[in-house]
Amino acid sequence: MGYYTAQVIGYILDVYWDNIKPQHNPFKLFLFVCFFPQLTVGPISRYEDLQDIYEPHSLTYQNICFGCQRILWGLFKKLVISDRVGMIVNGIWTDTGTYNGVWLWIATFLYPLQLYTDFSGCMDIVLGTAELFGIHLQENFRNPFFSKSSQEFWQRWHITLGSWARDYIYYPVLKSRLLVSLGKSSRKRFGKRIGKFIPWAVGMAVLWFVMGFWHGSIQHIAGVSLWFWAMLVLSEWFKPLLTRIIEYLHIRTDVLSWHIFQSTRTYIVYALGAVSFSAPSMMGAIVHYKQLLDSLRTGWNPWVLFDGSVLNLGLTWQDINLILFGVFLLFMVGVLREKFGYARLWIQKQNLGFRWLLWLGLFSLVLISGLYGEGYDSSVFIYQGF
Repeated sequence: MGYYTAQVIGYILDVYWDNIKPQHNPFKLFLFVCFFPQLTVGPISRYEDLQDIYEPHSLTYQNICFGCQRILWGLFKKLVISDRVGMIVNGIWTDTGTYNGVWLWIATFLYPLQLYTDFSGCMDIVLGTAELFGIHLQENFRNPFFSKSSQEFWQRWHITLGSWARDYIYYPVLKSRLLVSLGKSSRKRFGKRIGKFIPWAVGMAVLWFVMGFWHGSIQHIAGVSLWFWAMLVLSEWFKPLLTRIIEYLHIRTDVLSWHIFQSTRTYIVYALGAVSFSAPSMMGAIVHYKQLLDSLRTGWNPWVLFDGSVLNLGLTWQDINLILFGVFLLFMVGVLREKFGYARLWIQKQNLGFRWLLWLGLFSLVLISGLYGEGYDSSVFIYQGF
């Protein structure tokens, strides 16, 4: 419901601000708001981005191929990777008496992978379904775990929500009389840098509060809003200091090792904040954080990584190997996307036999190794709950 509401609010504000002309045909307006692939989990579309929805569309071979390929890739993420990782994460957090120490950190650092493959997999299915009809919806993810900073991460993760919040919350707040006046007085009193920083931090606080509220509960306001706002503010505040440290230590920032360090740091920051998503309530999130801190002092048991106890969570070694293969495939596709825009554009340039081998191989993998059937509800996606 939040996606539907955000899309309607965006349309109303764009009309009110004279950014677009109002749609006087109620059926066309209804089609924009209720285009069926995006109803449950987005993406949040802008009216000007969906103008081609009213144009005639023909059934083309390329649309069918690209749409089916995108849907297949989304099913692979969801059924092969996310649901298997979910068995580990859910099994650990529901039995922390048995699975403690290192297990808690395993769940913490695997949950972003589960969430990403679930949500982006759903987006692939949504965008692929629309593409079958020749409709191109906005991208919602762009290799977020390749990000070098938290700020860049949020430009690559849930892109349509981020741009919606920026245009309809952050910019209006930043341009309000109160913050303009605050900025002027801060510059006079503290100087240019701090005078610019203070209204920016206040505007970001409002934006992140709304983001947390949009996700649905107090735990998300505390976990999402407070945590990520604090990380962004601290990052911006200490940026000059960190720059001086890098220069003093002669650290090269144009090499792969530095990029890996930055991306790892960004992943850890997100994983710690995402604990509030995996917990069932605010109290549950507090308990999870307390257990993580306690595990650093007592109960450290790294041998669980090698003694096969992970199989007690209901997985087999084949499942573990599929997760590892899936992560490797995600990485390779991500590299191709960074270089070519879409991995499938690179695949399209290859020879016919190689293309069919790749797509039939992926189809067979989903068909044989996907988790569905009795005991699984593969139609349920995590972000449907927000």
